[in-house]
Amino acid sequence: MTVHNPAGPIAILIFLGTNLLMAADELDALVFGMAVDSVRALSAPFAEKVAEVAHRSQGVLLFNLRIDGDMELQRVAAIRYPSNQTGVLVLDKQGLLTSHCMVNGTFSNFIAPLEDWNTLPLATQARTSIAGPASLFIGALRNAGYFPRGRH
Repeated sequence: MTVHNPAGPIAILIFLGTNLLMAADELDALVFGMAVDSVRALSAPFAEKVAEVAHRSQGVLLFNLRIDGDMELQRVAAIRYPSNQTGVLVLDKQGLLTSHCMVNGTFSNFIAPLEDWNTLPLATQARTSIAGPASLFIGALRNAGYFPRGRH
């Protein structure tokens, strides 16, 4: 009598699934980076560049907002990808698209309030300060080594 042990095939499926998820993460990061590089030289405002990156890389724009009080950065934008990673772009004080990175779900607590604020009607946005959550997000990115620390 032969007993069928499903552990082998299940382990293979788990291994393949993990590798496919890793491949999706890497593919999203690669496509995001290529899209950023392709729009960097465009003579267009930051908002248009961010929208174009989202379009070219098949991501969903979460927010594009001004950062008040930062000595080096004036804008930050985020784009979500199917692998549940988020591409982040920043604009420096000189008006150059200076940095971009891809972050994972560990930043979701910082991203959620910014994404929620972005869905508010414009009149409500005007009455609601996003400076604190934006500063926390930039600080978390700097602490994680994604962007240089500000000169505060």
